[in-house]
Amino acid sequence: MLSISKLLKKTGHQIFLNILTVLGVSICWSLFIVPAVFLLPITWAIAYLMIIFLPATTAVYAVIQHVLEGKKYKLGMFLKSFAYFFKRAFLLGLIYSLAVIIPLSEWWYYLNINNSYFIFIFAVFQTYLCLTFLATQVYAIPLLVLKDVKAIKAMNQSIKEFMGHTWYTIGLFVQILCITLLISFTIIGFFLLFIGMLSIFVLNATKNLELGKKEKRVAEEKRIEQTV
Repeated sequence: MLSISKLLKKTGHQIFLNILTVLGVSICWSLFIVPAVFLLPITWAIAYLMIIFLPATTAVYAVIQHVLEGKKYKLGMFLKSFAYFFKRAFLLGLIYSLAVIIPLSEWWYYLNINNSYFIFIFAVFQTYLCLTFLATQVYAIPLLVLKDVKAIKAMNQSIKEFMGHTWYTIGLFVQILCITLLISFTIIGFFLLFIGMLSIFVLNATKNLELGKKEKRVAEEKRIEQTV
C-alpha cells in the first residue's frame, strides 16, 4: 500500500501523461460551475450548486477513470457520464450540502445575531462533526464510479474504509483541503486543472486501499503456508 507522498508522486506523473484529458474535463466541469460563481445571486447559486456540483464532479471522475484504464476518450463522454450518474450523485450532493450549510448557518447566526460563548462552542462542535462526516465520505464518489453502486452503498462503504484506514483517510482529506486552497488562489488554474487533478489523486488513493487489502491477503496466505 502506497503512502500519501508516493500517491502524490504517482498522481503527478499521471497528470503529466494525461494533461489534455485533465484540461478537457476540468473545462467541462467549469462550464457547469461558472454560472453559480459569476452570474447567479447567492441564494440561486447555492441551490444551483446543490443540484449540479456533485453530478458534474462524478462525471469528471468517470471520464478520468476511463482514461486511466488505458481507454480512449470519446466525444460526449462527459455528458453521458453526467446523465448516467445524475440521480445518485444528486442524492449525495443533497446530503453533503447539508453538512456544509449547517455549520455555515450556525456561524452566520453567531456572527450576526447571537455572539454568546455557548453559540460559539456549539458552532465549533457542529463544524467538527460535519468535517468528520465529510472526511468519512472521501471515497464515496470514487466508489460510485469504480463499482457502479447505489449512492447509499457508496456512502456506507466509504465510512467502512474510513474506519479501517482512519489516519490514512485523514491525511488524504487534509491533502485534498490543502490542494483546494492552494489552487484556489489562481482562478485560471482552478477552472482549468483543479477537478481533473483532484480526481486522479482521489481515484489513486481509493484504488490504493484495494492494493493494501491484496497485500494483506498475500501476507496472510504466506503465513498460513509457513505454519502448515
